[in-house]
Amino acid sequence: MDVKCPVCKKQRNSSMKVARHIFGTGDKNHRGWVNSQGVSFTNLLVQQATETGNRGFTTLAEIVERAQETA
Repeated sequence: MDVKCPVCKKQRNSSMKVARHIFGTGDKNHRGWVNSQGVSFTNLLVQQATETGNRGFTTLAEIVERAQETA
């Protein structure tokens, strides 16, 4: 199943890859979308860098999945 980035509509084959795309892009539009979802882009990056298990990516992937359901 293709998953679209909710900001720029680029398609990836999983929500985890879209999460990696959002972190990797990190521009104002992508950061703004993450922040508008009720989480801090910066806090997710810190979580990803300091905690084990890809928690930052996993959290963002779950948010992306919810956005796909409502789109």
